[in-house]
Amino acid sequence: MKKICLTIGLLCCMMMSIHAQTTVESIRERYNGIKSYLAEMMKEDGVPAEYCQLHVKQNLPGTGPHFEDMLLYWGDDEDDEDEIYPNHHICYAQTKYNFAAREFYEEYLYDDKGNLIFIYARTPDFDFDNGLIYDFRLYFNKGKVMNVIIKSSADDGKTFKDVYTGTTVPKQYSEEFDRCLDASKRYKQLFDSIDDCTSLL
Repeated sequence: MKKICLTIGLLCCMMMSIHAQTTVESIRERYNGIKSYLAEMMKEDGVPAEYCQLHVKQNLPGTGPHFEDMLLYWGDDEDDEDEIYPNHHICYAQTKYNFAAREFYEEYLYDDKGNLIFIYARTPDFDFDNGLIYDFRLYFNKGKVMNVIIKSSADDGKTFKDVYTGTTVPKQYSEEFDRCLDASKRYKQLFDSIDDCTSLL
């Protein structure tokens, strides 16, 4: 019964109409629904797993061993509900990676059409002069930023203080914003490539 309720809750969350106004609250509801559903997938007796997971290891010049762990989760296209193998679109991407001793963690949330609606990024040493860790939360509506929340931590992520809240990205953080936007496109492209090459038979 719990699994059925969870599935129904996720479906309701994911069936948010494309014509409905996207709000910070609706994005948070979608995010929480997908995260709860993924948590159920990771359980041994949970709902059937449907996600892609990729682990990359490299030895990079100047920074040494590099890893990247990616998890990509998808939904089925609503127009293909009668298909045995419906088309997929990316719903969520999660990645953790390093450069030398610096570790990064990011999440990207997409709507039912594969459009970016939320970015969460934890970036260490954003400013090399102060050694802080920064948390970025960026909310989007129809491709445009509608809400920005930035926090910083001086104790390795144990506590955070508010740095900025507003509807635009401050100039000093524009480089990080652009980097995350580019990453959101790459993860969508990566998912599409994996999905196109997946063996179904």
